[in-house]
Amino acid sequence: MKKIIVAVAALALMAGSAYAADWNFYGSARVSTFWYDVDVDGGPDPDTQFDEALQGNARIGAKVKVSDELTGAFEYGAKNGTANIRKLYGEWNFGAGKLLVGQDYVPMYLPGSNQVVDDDAALSGWGEVDGSRQAQIKLTFGDFQIAFVENNTDYFDHGLGDTTDDNVEVVIPMIQVQYALTFDNFVITMAGGYQTFDVDNGAVDDDVTSWGLGLDVAATFGAFSITGQVNGGTNVGNIYNIDVSDLAVGAGYAVVIGDEIVDNDAMGFRVAVGYTFNEMFGVEVGYGYQQTEFDTSGSEEDEVQSYYIQFPITLAPGVHIIPEVGVVDYEDDFAGSGEDEITYFGAKWQINF
Repeated sequence: MKKIIVAVAALALMAGSAYAADWNFYGSARVSTFWYDVDVDGGPDPDTQFDEALQGNARIGAKVKVSDELTGAFEYGAKNGTANIRKLYGEWNFGAGKLLVGQDYVPMYLPGSNQVVDDDAALSGWGEVDGSRQAQIKLTFGDFQIAFVENNTDYFDHGLGDTTDDNVEVVIPMIQVQYALTFDNFVITMAGGYQTFDVDNGAVDDDVTSWGLGLDVAATFGAFSITGQVNGGTNVGNIYNIDVSDLAVGAGYAVVIGDEIVDNDAMGFRVAVGYTFNEMFGVEVGYGYQQTEFDTSGSEEDEVQSYYIQFPITLAPGVHIIPEVGVVDYEDDFAGSGEDEITYFGAKWQINF
């Protein structure tokens, strides 16, 4: 009888909590339909390949409000056709600021492009800072954020032939900050990140220190909008996404050469310009450029650029078709060799509910 009473009390408590909280569910179904021409440097003439897939960032989730002070959210995506956690966090407004605990976008996330190819790539890794969503403890004070973020301890070891996080020692979390200045027509956002860890794998006993900075400006003048960004740092692959090569070494990490770790310097930029003709039609063009270079003699710049034009179509509130044509050009790798150039055209189909 005691067990039954305890179970009923637990159920009543859960029901009371669920009733008190305000749950706002939402979803976004996204399917990409694109044709690709991949021009392999020194290879045969490219063939056009069609690909249709449920996008990995298709999602379903909810925003939860328990009180004016306590809120939260969760969001599941469909990466590789399998449900995965995109967001899961709670946030407490303690008056002077907010405390967020969980997985959410980090301060080193500076979106601006709406490029839709490759699951809404948005020039991520090709000129735009994208730290994505990570586990973190974040404090927000007005327009200022500081977050203690889960570490990324990858580095590239030629001996292993891949990035690895083996044989590392971490003492402090990754630290990221962001500050935004908001004016009538534009927003200036500055962000930075820092991380360090030690590597001792027998052949190498050294530290990997990563830092990155980003400056983003977004302006809107009626139906016209423009965003611009510059970014750079050292070993930034540990802080935000880098994709300058189709090789693993092109992910922005430090590299082991001989018995020492060599830093990987990076810089990039992007610009996107949009115009809305009416409630149904719009246009956007964007360009991104990213480069990295190992801090050692004889190293060549590893470069990528991407550019696109799209024509967003809104058929009804929440119903979108976004045709897009663009290029992703992996210009050179770290050894000075040419790489692939990808030309694509197609559309993203999206219904928000």
